[in-house]
Amino acid sequence: MTLNWSPFRGGRWLGLLVLVGLSCGGEENRTPVTPGTPRTSARELRGVEIFAERNELRVGQATTLVAYGRYDDGTTGVVNAVWTSSDPSVIEAGEDGTLTAAGVGRAAVSVSFEGFTDVRSLDVREPNPRHVQDQADDRIGPQVHAVYALPSDVEDGNLDRYGDIEKSFAAMQHWLSDAIGLRLNLDTTGGRLDVTFLRLPFTALEGDERGSLLVGDVELAIRETIGIATDKIYAVYYGGPSAEACGNATVGGPVGLVFVDADGCSARGVGLAAEIASTYEAAMVHELLHALGAVPGCAPGRLETSPHVGDDVQDVMYAGPEWSREVVGRIDSGRDDYFEHGLPDCPDVATSHFWTPVEPVEAPVPGTRLPRLRVPSEDWPIRCGLLDEPPPTSS
Repeated sequence: MTLNWSPFRGGRWLGLLVLVGLSCGGEENRTPVTPGTPRTSARELRGVEIFAERNELRVGQATTLVAYGRYDDGTTGVVNAVWTSSDPSVIEAGEDGTLTAAGVGRAAVSVSFEGFTDVRSLDVREPNPRHVQDQADDRIGPQVHAVYALPSDVEDGNLDRYGDIEKSFAAMQHWLSDAIGLRLNLDTTGGRLDVTFLRLPFTALEGDERGSLLVGDVELAIRETIGIATDKIYAVYYGGPSAEACGNATVGGPVGLVFVDADGCSARGVGLAAEIASTYEAAMVHELLHALGAVPGCAPGRLETSPHVGDDVQDVMYAGPEWSREVVGRIDSGRDDYFEHGLPDCPDVATSHFWTPVEPVEAPVPGTRLPRLRVPSEDWPIRCGLLDEPPPTSS
């Protein structure tokens, strides 16, 4: 299935309201009105705030902060502030708010504008090691293996080395635990998510032109360079573009793929927060559910034209004509199509050995950040480019 996604910047701009006074009166007491000078009052700055997508960086990683002014009329706006770092050897601060992680440590980044200041502390860690082969597994059995795949001409975004893919899976696991009481069995090595880097033998344009067949090309590249294990599904973060989809998969196949540079998805970062699942996480769950067999042909709510459901716009596997500005992201909310449906002789992804039950928690620990799904409405439902049959493999 193809899903469309991408990190955003911006602010709210509200125009000033001009109040026009109207006078009315009877014929007997009409009073001449002398036009006066319209009373205008400029909004007054009350403070400045830093917006940061991340609170942690890896050495060599860069991110851009935004400073917002808060005004007495309740509005906000981006301001041209002055940025400084408490320790440039840890974090270098550019004039436009671009931060570059220079060394391991912790530094405070401050912003100043018209007498107001705000401060944000960030930690800098060493990048993760990069692996080009599947590492020794911590466990045996079915598991999901992460791959960071780039076309031959695409700049390396270091999603594996900077920990973005790790946080993306952490957000997915939080969401799934809360939504269905299950977590994916993830391929880890030494207690850490095992992510394999794969440089593909074709360009971004060549990949885009393949459409839904791209997932087969990526599967072949994995097979020839990393190897495909029979007990693994490969969750691919693909660094090339897609004009129409956010993700791609083969139903029942070994690969689920999301486009991290898709034109058809809003600009959101991968793994911005371990507690908040967003576009890429929802798309990856969608594609992995396809890889597990959803939605089977025997499902009563399945579309005639594709393995999606058409009866609930809030279902993560929905692909009908309706649109929604409210994102819930249910997983087979009616339990009647692909998850815990209880239908005889009909595949049920809930019985897959790729899941691990989560111990129920009676009440959240005070201060715990609850899992959330925060997908922009323009990304919902998820747009998926699907390959219905597995591609032929090389001999």
